Amino acid sequence: MSNDEPQQTEWESEVGLSEETTYVALYPNRKHAEEWMTEAEEQGYGSRSKYLYELIQEARAARQEGFLAYSQNESKVEELQLQVEQLQDELENAQNSEPGEIEIAHEEFVTTFLTENYQPLNKVLHQVTDSGVLTGIVKDAVEDQLFDLAEENKVEYKQGYGWRLAHNNADEEVVEA
Repeated sequence: MSNDEPQQTEWESEVGLSEETTYVALYPNRKHAEEWMTEAEEQGYGSRSKYLYELIQEARAARQEGFLAYSQNESKVEELQLQVEQLQDELENAQNSEPGEIEIAHEEFVTTFLTENYQPLNKVLHQVTDSGVLTGIVKDAVEDQLFDLAEENKVEYKQGYGWRLAHNNADEEVVEA
């Protein structure tokens, strides 16, 4: 053994540990220690120490691959939780809004249609409408409104023809007479 490496203690020699092995004290909760012993026995380990050593080595390898670095990603997790809360609030607001009311709250949506060059508003609006992105939103709002108006007998729908303003009852009587 070189002088740079730690020397084996007298106790480690007396108990028969090899020169590459050392003693490390661990003071876990008693319940955890019992669970670890049970797991070690169930998995066929000769001792709890060998079982724990292997678990530690596996955890170290996983951490090096980035799987266990929660503390390093804690700020990212918090940021994502804030985004989830914000999206939930927006969803709730959208569900509580009037049919046909459209609100654009995501800056990414609007900035998608901008370039490094200045563009007048009508050109930006043209790009937004041409993209088809709003089609679903507008379609749902218009469809909801049409069904509401149909329930109030203000519009009518006929299969194969579509929608129209409902006939005024007075007009129908005149036509029938």
